[in-house]
Amino acid sequence: MNNDEDLGFIKFSVNIFKDLLNNHENDEIPEGLLKKSADLVANFNCFIYNYDAKSLWEKKKIIAQRKNHKNSHNNYNHNYNRNKPKVILIDCCDEMRCKKEFTSYLNKLTDVNKDIIYGKISNFLLNLKDDVLNSLFDVIINFIKVSSNVIYIDVLFLFNNDFINYNINKYFDNFIKNKEWLPKEDLIQDYKIIYNNNNYDKYCAFVKFKKHALSIIKALLHIFTKLNLNNNKDTLINNLIIDIRHYLNQKIYKHILELLLDELPILNDNNEINLLICDFKTINFENKDFDYSTKFKILKLIENKTII
Repeated sequence: MNNDEDLGFIKFSVNIFKDLLNNHENDEIPEGLLKKSADLVANFNCFIYNYDAKSLWEKKKIIAQRKNHKNSHNNYNHNYNRNKPKVILIDCCDEMRCKKEFTSYLNKLTDVNKDIIYGKISNFLLNLKDDVLNSLFDVIINFIKVSSNVIYIDVLFLFNNDFINYNINKYFDNFIKNKEWLPKEDLIQDYKIIYNNNNYDKYCAFVKFKKHALSIIKALLHIFTKLNLNNNKDTLINNLIIDIRHYLNQKIYKHILELLLDELPILNDNNEINLLICDFKTINFENKDFDYSTKFKILKLIENKTII
């Protein structure tokens, strides 16, 4: 037995193991060791009795040489192909390029760096044609739908007044025409279907729509106020109230009614809202078949009747 002090290992001569093995009969060796021996021989070539390390090493060298030769050939083809000219089809139209650049600015926009990014956007917009400028409006709207953070809304006011008025009025006309404060027809159905565990995708679609709808209505209120478009604000309020009255007595659409009740307080009071609140006050909730969540939202509107 040798003690290798430098490495901290204790080395045993292989002869020690051979002597121990030769002095024991097979039936004296524990069964567990025999099974372990058989397992090592079956799974690892180096434990085979006629194992030829030199022969195996030579085979590995040959395999390695073939592999290196193949890689060298592939690298040659790769380098050759790399130097060949390639035709890459890219849509380089101004509109697409500008949308990508504009989107990159909005992606980087935060409350901390907004002044720097606003400056870059202003310079970016200086020499763009009207048709390209108008194509950027949808990009802003998509960001606002995800977040009603005023930093995105204020990007709109980096454009000139003609752009703002044209695009806002056009967007709002379509918003009213298509009743975009309500989800699509496939989500206007019995709330039990939407909330059913088997319809998780529809539930997620409704939650996503609700988030976008609340965000865009908040943004429209902010924009209308800055542009003094009070008529637009009243138009939106009146349309919401019409739908609230429509869905008020239809319990199967409670998710739609509650959506509208969440949307309404975002907007300023007007006469129609005051009339609606007066009607709410006359409701006998003991006899009315409202869910607790719907009842709570109505009572909250009665109590607060203020802008949220």
